[in-house]
Amino acid sequence: NAVEEGRRIYDNIRKAIQFLLGSNLAEVLAIFTATLLGFTILEAPHLLFLNLVTDCFPALALGLEKAESDIMRRRPRDPSDGIFAGGLGFDVLYQGVLVTALTLAAFFIGERFETGHWAFMNIAQCEQGMTMAFLTMSLTEMFHAFNMRRERGSIFAVQRQNWYLFGAMAFSLIATTAVIYIPALKQAFQFESISPAEYLTAVGLAFLIIPIVELVKLFRRLGSK
Repeated sequence: NAVEEGRRIYDNIRKAIQFLLGSNLAEVLAIFTATLLGFTILEAPHLLFLNLVTDCFPALALGLEKAESDIMRRRPRDPSDGIFAGGLGFDVLYQGVLVTALTLAAFFIGERFETGHWAFMNIAQCEQGMTMAFLTMSLTEMFHAFNMRRERGSIFAVQRQNWYLFGAMAFSLIATTAVIYIPALKQAFQFESISPAEYLTAVGLAFLIIPIVELVKLFRRLGSK
């Protein structure tokens, strides 16, 4: 029992680290790419909100995840292995790039909704694109927290639910929606109210993080066999 609990705690630490590093890498890459292309995708208050609300509570909930079903059938871990052993560094990198790509796609789609045409260079300030980028990044990180419940296994095979994670997602979703639609908060964050079609588009883009990561996990499981 003690060994199982120790493995569970170590797994949860890795999950939280992977989630936080991947999310913050995505924010850095999104800002860097937007700066190179000459437009503003997110402002400093938006990043602060993402770090405090969207990242913090799901990461804490991941720390309360139950042990995976095969946790006692694994080989003992090499004590010399670092925290990034077992491919965690690669996971952080590709997942951060994936969140960045979805966020940039949301910005350009929002810009398309606002102006009626596609533009990828010489973009003026686009509040609608910024709003969609913020919403998509926030939702993507929420959905991605569920990917973190299993490092290699499919989340669709999970039998026990983490209700703390569901609660963290509900709180983050309500808070994110509030800053977009409540007039005082919207003005403070310099957001533009978006239509239901734009909101659903952001949800659809964000949800893509789950099937894409599931496919990568599947290929890695097949490769390990």
